[in-house]
Amino acid sequence: MKKIKFPKFKIKNKKRFWLIFSGVIVVLAIATAIIAGQINKPLPYEFVVATKQTVIQEVSVTGKVKPAQSVDLAFERGGKIKSAPIQVGDLVQEDQTLVALDTTELQAQLAQAQANLESQQAQLIQLQNGARPEEINVSQTAVDNAQKSLINVQNKATSDLANLYSDIKDTLNDAYVKADDAVNKQTQELFNNANTNSPQITFYCSNTQLTLDSQNKRVIAGNAVADLKTKSNSNSADPVFLENSLSNALDDLNKINDFLNTLDNTLSYASLTNTQITTYKGYINTGRTNINTALASVNSLKQSISSQKITNQQNITASQNSLESAQKDLLLKQAGATDEQLQSQDALVKAAKANANNISAQIAKAILKAPITGVVTLQNAKPGEIAQAGAIMVSLISQAEFEIETNIPEVDVAKVQLGDNATVTLDAYGSDTKFQAKVTKIDPSETTLEGVATYKTTLQFTQKDERIKSGFTANVDILTAQKENVIAVPYRAVITKNGDKVVKVVNDGKITETPVVLGLRGSDGNVEITQGITEGDKVITFEKSK
Repeated sequence: MKKIKFPKFKIKNKKRFWLIFSGVIVVLAIATAIIAGQINKPLPYEFVVATKQTVIQEVSVTGKVKPAQSVDLAFERGGKIKSAPIQVGDLVQEDQTLVALDTTELQAQLAQAQANLESQQAQLIQLQNGARPEEINVSQTAVDNAQKSLINVQNKATSDLANLYSDIKDTLNDAYVKADDAVNKQTQELFNNANTNSPQITFYCSNTQLTLDSQNKRVIAGNAVADLKTKSNSNSADPVFLENSLSNALDDLNKINDFLNTLDNTLSYASLTNTQITTYKGYINTGRTNINTALASVNSLKQSISSQKITNQQNITASQNSLESAQKDLLLKQAGATDEQLQSQDALVKAAKANANNISAQIAKAILKAPITGVVTLQNAKPGEIAQAGAIMVSLISQAEFEIETNIPEVDVAKVQLGDNATVTLDAYGSDTKFQAKVTKIDPSETTLEGVATYKTTLQFTQKDERIKSGFTANVDILTAQKENVIAVPYRAVITKNGDKVVKVVNDGKITETPVVLGLRGSDGNVEITQGITEGDKVITFEKSK
């Protein structure tokens, strides 16, 4: 094989050559370093990927374990008690019904509200589909029926109120008879010149001021009796006059009661025998009993009239609304629906749904249920009686024997509700040993601790446990809200800009500010995003200074 001969190069200036060669190597090294730096340069921000997760909101507080006390239960609003199937000493389970109010009226309102909701929903569908001639005829009939119904409701309202007004004269006459007996008969032996402007007590009293007060208030009481007589003899049928007469009758009866109370106190300083004092006080007590009975009758009638007016107005308003709704439905079917009408009808559907939900909530509140498993220690509910709002109906004591008393700051107390579950650890056993409890009481008035308004809150252990001792320090995490499978990001990623909440989203290296709507804020620092971003979006949590 023939050898290949390569040409030979002769370097005249070797030193210059090596300088140039070295420079090229340095330039190549620098360029390589710059390119590598660009590739490995860290991002100027930190981000998280929006994911679906469970957001839990908790209120964490510290309290003390103490012996369990009664859990007092009351209705938020009054009503007639329908049933109370428990007695003192009964063992009741959590969520067991203890007392139920009569919800007949609310059930009727709910049925009406649900019917209205169905009607509004049907109208929305009709608007969307358009109306047929036979549907227009049906709507016209509905208008006619609604007009007749309104007239009937108005007539019934007038009749019901007139029946109550007709009772006023008898009530006033009864009040006058009782007032006359109390002032002019029961106390006649205690005064001379009783029906003049200068009555005098017939006995010596060591208390001069009470003597003067008794004599002066006898004049006032006499005038009150005369006023009651005048009003009871009036034949006026004017509703305003009749209602004013009831109000004045209350004032007159209270004046007479004040007179009798003062006279009763005066007898305590009288120079009379014990027998005489006892006899006179008996007269006064008889008079007071009659006056109180009259007061109750007048008050009851006054309240019945007021209640009837409210009921009348509610019924009339409901009928007017039904008529307006029927008329609107007819017009919509005749003219065909516009976008504005569809939006308006959709709003009516939402309002009807909210009304039905509100009535359902009222019905739910008409039932007292046991918040814990425990023993009944107090039962004040009697079927047929009227339960007053806030009056204690039932008291329970937990079987767990112990409860936790803590103070929740005002910034957190609005999150906590009766019945909320809580996880408890006791310092005595460490954080690995957990107990369960429920919120059973939140004091309505604040307690100031170190300048901070707090609200005393009581939790009861849900189970009896021999390890729990009075005086232990308890660390309580109250579960106030929880949402599962929702999109959430760290709260620090949310920015407030011009009053709106926004987050910065990275897409292909480009950063954009996206408005968002926040939901539940979790205790772990995450917050629910209900609108604005979707699962998988890259959300910036931190930007480095440039």
